[in-house]
Amino acid sequence: MNALTDFSHSLRFIATATRYPLKMGAIWPSSPELAKAMADQVDPQIGGPIIELGSGTGSITKALIERGIDESRLILIESHPHFFSDLCARYPKAQCFCEDAFALQKIAERNDFPKVAAIISGLPLRTQSKTQRQNLVRTGLRLLKPEAPFIQFSYGLDPPVDGRDLNVQPFPVKTIWKNIPPARIWVYRDLAHSG
Repeated sequence: MNALTDFSHSLRFIATATRYPLKMGAIWPSSPELAKAMADQVDPQIGGPIIELGSGTGSITKALIERGIDESRLILIESHPHFFSDLCARYPKAQCFCEDAFALQKIAERNDFPKVAAIISGLPLRTQSKTQRQNLVRTGLRLLKPEAPFIQFSYGLDPPVDGRDLNVQPFPVKTIWKNIPPARIWVYRDLAHSG
């Protein structure tokens, strides 16, 4: 992608965020630094699909591929039709779903997803109810291979989902200052069911 394309995607994101602030949960797309730091939490050597929730403009998708993840391993879930269309065109080998990522359980059942190597989320969890956040992470942990990561960023200092509610420990991995606004990366793992 060139700078003009990146700028075009950023403008589309800002326009969409202006119209749907709670749904977008951000004022600017994830920075390349945040996208890379998120992708760095995924081990390319662990086989299986990787689910990306709220793929948006594809900045994290791009970072995953740059990390060495084969595009055909990616399952991209994005509810916004324009972002979805762009993702399908840019990443034709990925499985793309134009659906609400908070319906992850239904999407996984309907499409018979196998156990996955990682879930990486760009969703605005803090704009959702506590129950919706818990259900999403709980569902994600059930879909993951043992000890595989559920990776989420947040703009707050506290984890977006309290691990005590799920009997897991969220680990703060890194704070990315070169993002608008600065973001903290959290990793959730279901260590109780590890192999």
